[in-house]
Amino acid sequence: MSVLNELTQQGRIETVTWTVESTGPSHAPAFTATAATRLLATNTLVRGQGSGASEAAARSAAAAALPGRLDAV
Repeated sequence: MSVLNELTQQGRIETVTWTVESTGPSHAPAFTATAATRLLATNTLVRGQGSGASEAAARSAAAAALPGRLDAV
């Protein structure tokens, strides 16, 4: 997530927004997180998605997926 913070501070992307959803039973939920931002140079919306057994794991996976998607645009 530090890479995303650096890109935001450099003015290359907007602040990242997050959505997190959980599915499954309460004793064994599965979480899916989506991180979204906009490239300021091209005004392009970019999203990364990740999943995990906890909300934190899902957010980390989504954050890890987002920089690769930024490079692809």
